Amino acid sequence: MSKYLITLKPLGKYFFGSDMTFSVAGKDEYYEEYSSYIIESMKFPQQTSLLGMLRYLLLTKSPNVFSREKNRIIDRDAAKDLIGESSFSVRPGHHRVSFGKINSLGHCKLVKDGEFYEPVPKDYYFKPDFSKKGVFTYNGKLIKVPEIPQYNPKDFSGVKYMNLTTWALMPENKIFIEDTRVGITKNHNGKSGEEGFFKQISYRLADGFSFAFEADVDFDLTSCNSEIVSLGADGSRFCLCVEEKKGEIQEAKKVVLLSNSLLDRNDLLNVRFQITSAVPLRFLETTVDTAKYNILSGEVKRSSKYYLYEKGSVFYFDSESAADVFLKKLESKEEFRQIGYNIGVKF
Repeated sequence: MSKYLITLKPLGKYFFGSDMTFSVAGKDEYYEEYSSYIIESMKFPQQTSLLGMLRYLLLTKSPNVFSREKNRIIDRDAAKDLIGESSFSVRPGHHRVSFGKINSLGHCKLVKDGEFYEPVPKDYYFKPDFSKKGVFTYNGKLIKVPEIPQYNPKDFSGVKYMNLTTWALMPENKIFIEDTRVGITKNHNGKSGEEGFFKQISYRLADGFSFAFEADVDFDLTSCNSEIVSLGADGSRFCLCVEEKKGEIQEAKKVVLLSNSLLDRNDLLNVRFQITSAVPLRFLETTVDTAKYNILSGEVKRSSKYYLYEKGSVFYFDSESAADVFLKKLESKEEFRQIGYNIGVKF
């Protein structure tokens, strides 16, 4: 096994889609339910996208398995050994699966000049006082919540990122720069209309910033150094750099999520209080038998919609042991954790 640090530097603006798309008249019910005239890119790539990029990269480096000319797998059995039989999907029991030579991915973070940046915990500006508890009725049940004197719902200070070396803070809008495109589409008759207007918000990273994640791969990824790869919608392009890692990163009564994470209701039974937000997740499912990768071909399956707790979410516990139990439940979603979701640290 070899551990690598992979960095992805955008070569321009990028767009990472979620479950929303532009409104398109005459399309199926998916477009009706998940369409809008204003579409905004997610700031980070989905872990499923990183996995897909890495699987494709391994294929393109194996000419006996994958034909670049035909853009398809030519040796199914060898492909299964190389990248696994299928892409990511949510498994019954949440067990790990095989992605061939790809053992696991770490969560995606930001890096600049060799220093990593993570979003500050969502309780960073607050000091919940558990000695003064209020009792409220929620969904027919009495619940106890702490007093948070610093919290004002009208005063949103914005998301900030912390330099893990210097502990300095940087506002999110100083890292992720909006790139907005406004336009109009035409209907089947070539005429424009009010329903044809759209606004697309892409992002650029501020100078010096890149995305980064770790990968445990039984493949010489150094041969992929300086590759130009596509990731996300609109063919967003990135320069990929690879560094083989030596040793492990050490992780430090609260748990903070370092990555977006899937949690069931039963996983939260021992949580005393939480400060969280959610993000949607949908992904495409393929197998080594897939011949047409166009979403309209019928061969590519669109997943169900999931909501994940967002990275930076904070969970409080009454005891050290309760926090440990929560971490085990977080890690029990093995197929998620395998590709960089469901990662948290205890403080």
